Amino acid sequence: MINLRKNDMSARVAAKLGVSRTQGDEALNAVLDTIQEALANGDRVVLTGFGSFEIRNVKARKVRPIRGGKAGSLLTVPEHKRVGFKAGAELSKAAN
Repeated sequence: MINLRKNDMSARVAAKLGVSRTQGDEALNAVLDTIQEALANGDRVVLTGFGSFEIRNVKARKVRPIRGGKAGSLLTVPEHKRVGFKAGAELSKAAN
């Protein structure tokens, strides 16, 4: 298994579009920026067949620290938001 990094992705996008690597990088950045802006506005992003991204609220909870001087005591993780992703049918099928 290899790690596919952003530079690798932009090169593949450029190859599929038959454009320069710089243009492939611009295209990939445009898509990623659009997704990021939509999530920042609280929108849900649905890419049919691929999956959907959304902001999820995580409730405050108590956890035990793994390391440190407070071992054994509970720490409170405050309420926060995170990005959630749910794979679409085609992506799930391709992964399996």
